[in-house]
Amino acid sequence: MKKKLVIIGAGVEQISAYQLGRELGYYVISTDQSKTAPATKFSDYFIQASTRDADETLAALQNYCSKNGPIDGVMTIANDVPLTVAKVAEYFELPGHSVESAILATDKLHMKEVFREKGVPCPDFWEVHNLIELESLIEREKFDRFVLKPLDGCGARGVLLLKPTDDLEWAWNESLSWGKGATLLVERFVSGLQISSESYLISGKAYTPALSERNYSRLDDFSPYIIEDGGILPALVNKTLSDNIDRLIEAGAKAMGVENGIVKGDLVINDNGSPQIIELALRLSGGWFASDQIIAATGVNLVKAVMKQAIGEKVNVEDLIPILNKATAIRYWFPKAGKIKKIKGEQKIKNLPGILKYDFFRQCNEVQPEIRMHPDRFGYVLVEGSDRTEAITRVENAISCLSIEVE
Repeated sequence: MKKKLVIIGAGVEQISAYQLGRELGYYVISTDQSKTAPATKFSDYFIQASTRDADETLAALQNYCSKNGPIDGVMTIANDVPLTVAKVAEYFELPGHSVESAILATDKLHMKEVFREKGVPCPDFWEVHNLIELESLIEREKFDRFVLKPLDGCGARGVLLLKPTDDLEWAWNESLSWGKGATLLVERFVSGLQISSESYLISGKAYTPALSERNYSRLDDFSPYIIEDGGILPALVNKTLSDNIDRLIEAGAKAMGVENGIVKGDLVINDNGSPQIIELALRLSGGWFASDQIIAATGVNLVKAVMKQAIGEKVNVEDLIPILNKATAIRYWFPKAGKIKKIKGEQKIKNLPGILKYDFFRQCNEVQPEIRMHPDRFGYVLVEGSDRTEAITRVENAISCLSIEVE
């Protein structure tokens, strides 16, 4: 009998995980709110349930198991639903992060409060309950710039980089509209190198095969929205800083009650050269980082490691050590808002060297929205190269090949 692996979410960024699961011989069960989610066709069985509703998903799986027998593992990738995964794992007594840890991962304020209590370095933060509190905080702290965000957001929804002179009433209402709560989080903006990390912990020790340098070169274009324009792997990080990042990830994970499994980090390197945690996520990353970039650059397959853990198999340290020393880069297209009329240059992209994959999220006659969050990006291209310079050159060439006409 094949072991049954449940993957929470069946979006386009989950497809490679479904393909891998079936290659490894698992019976792969998909869950998603949409029957037409792209990855469902790569699963052996589909269960319709909202990935963000842990109770709905659990009830649907309970019903499935009552008729078809038990499941053997549960996981997700590129889907910020750690609580759904944790509740399913807890109920069926499967490996995974605890519900308590997952709750921390879904509440940015609670997470940061735990970091502060445990002495884990992170940018200064405050909870604000209304516009008056926000204005008082800005006056007291004398911010040059600060970040305003919902406590439960994802995909850069409602995340704003602001100056004290900006329209704070508009900013308050805009950010608040993207969250479920009545309060917002203010963070001191730390100017410095921003890093994406993907670590697998074994008995509290972090193994981080790769660090990606996040590209925020277009902050002015999309201000006040904070939109990432891809990244480059490897980041310009020396061995000392890399080791310090591992120790920081270990400390942050421990504060959240995590000793084993995947931990995704959003980090910033401050003016003193020390890393700080912006956020930790208890899942595999999106942006094709874990599923493609790390594999192409280092040979380490963290998706496979998470699958093995989920199904109850041992993850070996040697599987987490890089065996390649290459580079990857990803960039996104950002056309003007409007109805898409023509997409020209795709064939040129196909003929370029080093192309790993690319995709368009919208087609002709569909509407391109204004860029306010990561899902508003038009599409992406991902390349590999022998080193950073080659990867950057290739990805910039690929981005420039495409012309998107809108009206």
